[in-house]
Amino acid sequence: MIEFITDSAGNRKAAIVPIALFEKLTQSADLAELWESVPYVAGKNDDAFIPGEVVDISVQKGVTLHAAWRLYRGLTQKQVAEALNITQASVSAMEKSERPRNFNLHKLAELYSCQPEQLTDE
Repeated sequence: MIEFITDSAGNRKAAIVPIALFEKLTQSADLAELWESVPYVAGKNDDAFIPGEVVDISVQKGVTLHAAWRLYRGLTQKQVAEALNITQASVSAMEKSERPRNFNLHKLAELYSCQPEQLTDE
């Protein structure tokens, strides 16, 4: 069974086909002209593994990775502030920054039991 996706005027824009038919069509077709090269620039932390749960928290809650790590570890900003001997307002401000100072990254990494490279998406 093939299903069609249409626009508001009823014009067919795409089709949903059974996987067996899709595989048959793509195996016999030359689709090179449909591929677009995407430039890639390697980042210094590309090899850092970030657990999917942390990424999910970051995306779903719209927070930085280091804030997501705090939530993942079940800590409040107040608990982090006490552990780092700073104010809760400082933790809040730090979590809004995509790139905290290295000193803070190392302290957070130790607190969250991860590596500093896992706390930013550089």
